[in-house]
Amino acid sequence: MRKSRLRGRALWPFGRSFTLLWVGQFLSQIGDQFLFIAGLSLLDRLTNSRAAFGGLAMAITLPQILFGLWGGVFADRWPRRYVLIGSDVARALIVLGALTVQTNADLWRLYPLASALAVTGLFFYPARNAVLPALVSPVHLLQANTMLQASYVLALVAGGISAGFFVDRFGPYAAFIVDSLTFLVSALTLAWIRLPSSVNRPQPARRSSPSRDLLEGLRFVWTRRSLRGVAAITPFATIGIGVVQVLGLAFLTEVLQVRGGGFGLTMAMMGVGLAIGLGVVPLLGRRIPTPWVVGFFLAAAGFATVAFSQAQTFALVLLAAFAMGLCVVVARAGMATLIQEITPNPLRGRVDSLVNLVVNGALALAQGSAGLFGQLWGPRPVLLGAGLLMVLVGGFAALGLRRIPTMPSEGIVLAASNPETERPLPPPR
Repeated sequence: MRKSRLRGRALWPFGRSFTLLWVGQFLSQIGDQFLFIAGLSLLDRLTNSRAAFGGLAMAITLPQILFGLWGGVFADRWPRRYVLIGSDVARALIVLGALTVQTNADLWRLYPLASALAVTGLFFYPARNAVLPALVSPVHLLQANTMLQASYVLALVAGGISAGFFVDRFGPYAAFIVDSLTFLVSALTLAWIRLPSSVNRPQPARRSSPSRDLLEGLRFVWTRRSLRGVAAITPFATIGIGVVQVLGLAFLTEVLQVRGGGFGLTMAMMGVGLAIGLGVVPLLGRRIPTPWVVGFFLAAAGFATVAFSQAQTFALVLLAAFAMGLCVVVARAGMATLIQEITPNPLRGRVDSLVNLVVNGALALAQGSAGLFGQLWGPRPVLLGAGLLMVLVGGFAALGLRRIPTMPSEGIVLAASNPETERPLPPPR
């Protein structure tokens, strides 16, 4: 019995709180797939306009650009437990608003609802990433970040398949209700999480304005060379996948003469690689410094993108897609871990918001540029250029970040039991 318990802890070396967080996240991300497919089905049912689809994408993206930094500000000002639970409850109610869209005349309501969902998520994710180092031991922080990175991929596969059948059988409105329920379940799991008081409320009651808090976070990132380096490198981890999403179908059909269904299989293999990446991180443990993990796997993802661009057979494309997925999930988890270790607890929400804004902006720029240059030069040169860029950045990450000063997660736990050991940040000037 004792051996079986030890073996179980080796396979899942996380405590109760992280398990509750992960389960809630996984279920709500599955619900997101129900929402996505149901929304597309409803749009297709009510209108045949492609502009409607483009408008919905803009309604989701624009708020993230305009308000992306503010979610982290309030995640550092307000009790983070309430931010997490309140965001999930709010999203559960917002999703139910889609039930009022019954005719083409009601279609306009989807756009403010989509924007409201995007804005609410801007509060949730900085707070989640800020509390994560307090939920796991420092040794398992990299693994925990990998689990959160990969939960989306697992939900994409499981939720995408089940949502398709569900919407076909019961219709989009039933799927909206399912998504709302998953947010409520996530809120319940978050309510059971044990969170140290110093992490839940990282700052005492503050007299400064939210604008000054925002400037404090920006100043902190700007004055920390190591953090600037990690923030600058992070967007490059997803460039390869972003370019493949834009040009992969054209590459397969025009260069390799593979039918359109082959692109779906390619993305599925990339998803399998992302899932397998879960098993790679525990093998790394603390044997390899995290900056080296980031640099090596980012460069490896670049080589995989190069291999994708130069593939002469569909089998090699599938192998390259698998390698890309595996390497990207490990590199992204390593970057998230570095940011959490560098950033002190009171500033984690703001720093996370800034990094997410940089990543989303860079990804949108990369995908837009890939479409433009792919039209001018064809898909193969653009894929090759993206891969070589990732290789160069991966080499810089391995060399330039190897001696960054970190703030281990142990300090958070100690501060929770002994508030006098936690050193507050000086007030903003």
